[in-house]
Amino acid sequence: MQSFALIVKEKRRQITFKTTFMKAVVSFIFVVVIGVAFDIATKWMVFSKINEIDNIPLIPGLINILQSKNTGVVFGMFPDKNNVFIIFSIIAIALIIGIYVKSDKSPFVSNLALSLVLAGAIGNLWDRIWYGYVRDFIDFHVGSKYHWPTFNVADSLICIGIFFMVFSTFSASKTRAAN
Repeated sequence: MQSFALIVKEKRRQITFKTTFMKAVVSFIFVVVIGVAFDIATKWMVFSKINEIDNIPLIPGLINILQSKNTGVVFGMFPDKNNVFIIFSIIAIALIIGIYVKSDKSPFVSNLALSLVLAGAIGNLWDRIWYGYVRDFIDFHVGSKYHWPTFNVADSLICIGIFFMVFSTFSASKTRAAN
C-alpha cells in the first residue's frame, strides 16, 4: 500500500499538470480571439474611414495606409480563386488546431506561435467569406525604390507566428544537441 505522502505528492502533481494545461489552453484561445479581433477591427477602420483612393503616409517614405483588395494569396498570386482559398484556409485551420490538440502545451513559444498563425488564418478567412477578397492596407516601402506588397494585421500575425515556430524549433534543437 502506498504511503499517504506519496499519494499527496501524486495528487499535487496531477493538479499542477491540470492547472498548467488549462492556463496554456486559455492563453492560446485568448491570443487567437484578440488577434482575430484586432485584425478585423483594423481592417474595418481602414475600409470604413479611408476613401478607396486615399494613400495616407503613416511614416513618410516607409509606411502608408491605403485600401487594397487581394483576390489571390501571398503577394496577390493566383487571383480570383477565392473558393479554392476558402477551402485551403479551412484545411489549414483544421491542421493548426489538430497540431495544437496533439501538442505538448508546455512550451510557451510554441503555443504562442500556433495561436498567432491560427488568428491570422481566421482573420483572412473571415475576409474571404464575407468580402470575396482579403482586405490589405499596410503599404511598406523604402522610398520609391523598394516596395513590399500590401499586407494586413492577419498576414503579420502569420509571419510572426512562423518566425516563433522556426525560433522555437532551432532553440529546441540546440538544447537537445547540447545535452
